[in-house]
Amino acid sequence: MSASRDQTIIHWEQEKLSQFGRVPLRFDHSLHQHQLFSDAKLARLIESMGRGDYYVNTMDITRHDGRSRREGEIRGLSGAEVLDAVQNGRIWILLLYPHKADSGYSQLLDAIYDEVGQQIPGFVATHRKMTILISSPQIQVYYHCDIPGQTLWQVRGRKRVYVYPNREPFLNQACLEKIALGEAHEISLPYEERFDAEAVTYNLEPGQMLHWPLNAPHRIVNHDCVNVSFTTEHFTIPIRRMFYVNYANGILRHRLGWRRLEQRTSGPGYWVKLGLAAAYKLAGGQKKHRKTLKVDFAVDPKAPDGVRTIPAHEFRR
Repeated sequence: MSASRDQTIIHWEQEKLSQFGRVPLRFDHSLHQHQLFSDAKLARLIESMGRGDYYVNTMDITRHDGRSRREGEIRGLSGAEVLDAVQNGRIWILLLYPHKADSGYSQLLDAIYDEVGQQIPGFVATHRKMTILISSPQIQVYYHCDIPGQTLWQVRGRKRVYVYPNREPFLNQACLEKIALGEAHEISLPYEERFDAEAVTYNLEPGQMLHWPLNAPHRIVNHDCVNVSFTTEHFTIPIRRMFYVNYANGILRHRLGWRRLEQRTSGPGYWVKLGLAAAYKLAGGQKKHRKTLKVDFAVDPKAPDGVRTIPAHEFRR
């Protein structure tokens, strides 16, 4: 199947539209049949990726332990060999910016957001992005939150998705602020097993997509099968305003010691915080944070779990 502007990508259920962005929502879509996500296309996409265009991780699949997450690299392999390692291993791959590497993904991304804009009154994406996830059976994505608005699209395989309320204690405000400042990783968000009692859970199937409220924490566990999915991320004016508020609150909390901080995105207080965020950046208060990754394995389809340990080295992205 190929994308066409005349086709509907999402099966819109009218009764859900007024809740878009307010609660977790699952819709059906047609992209699990799209040629852009065939093995042959994904293999070519992997081969086109430079070192700064992907993440590859392995981790303990038996428990939720972010400390077990390891960074790796892909080198000297064909795309087909990488997919073979995923099939038989314990690997999670995130391909960044496929919409910049191949115009087909860019056209698809535009088609998706054009359709969302037509269906959701007042929705205007000021920034849009796509990532592709290819992962082994039983792989986890640990508890975390994202700064942009986000939708998860399932293409192949099945996964269990836990979505948590975007408020304390599930969403630690001080930690969210550090993520907004670029000073903490998304998975640094504190997680406790008791949170699961308040989660909305989904067994996501091929041809289903899931959208959740802004910054809602979530975690994912693959079923016993290879998974292919992709995310779409966006900013709108309201989302951008919330980012500036969290950014300014991070300055006030972590630089000036303030504690009781509101998240209002309108009124005089918002404009003061917007000015603070701008002044902080202009004054050089925020240095560009480049991620330093400790890489200690290479993807190897012949190694146990598809992972071959190599001498550790640092990679800065």
